[in-house]
Amino acid sequence: MDIFLTAYLKSEEEFLESFKPGDANKTDENGRGLVLMSLQNKHLPSRYAISNFLLDQGAPADTTGNGGASALHILFGQVSHDIEQDVRLARRLIAGGADINHADDNGRLPFVDVISMKFTDEDLQPIYDLWFEQPNPDFTSESRFGLSPLSAARKLPFRSEILSRMENHVLDNS
Repeated sequence: MDIFLTAYLKSEEEFLESFKPGDANKTDENGRGLVLMSLQNKHLPSRYAISNFLLDQGAPADTTGNGGASALHILFGQVSHDIEQDVRLARRLIAGGADINHADDNGRLPFVDVISMKFTDEDLQPIYDLWFEQPNPDFTSESRFGLSPLSAARKLPFRSEILSRMENHVLDNS
């Protein structure tokens, strides 16, 4: 099994057994970095361990995958999450060059994935705080389907807190 599938499907132990120096900077035939595959690992402890290991090894955090999805799209677009681990990893990805305002090929921003997560506003507060710590978070740019972080939050009655926070931010910075 190649190192990309191992990062995507296998445990941290199996990944480390297969990993060779220099693998962290490899890209697959589509130009995707290895960390993009590890971020999709369904086993949460392995997802975080492999991704952090790769970042420790110098893996680029600013590569994009299918459809122009960034590492932040992929991290927050998963079904299962450990919010505390997500925040730590997202912080590292951002420090490594992942752009919170990177639009995928359809113009969708990663914060739309955050808003769509199946957690309460209270649970997601640490991720929200991380976004607001960044310079110039974009909450208004619409995808080609007309979806912005603001419009996504407006469609969800359980996103009233973050909706208010985004609206205030937009007003304060316009």
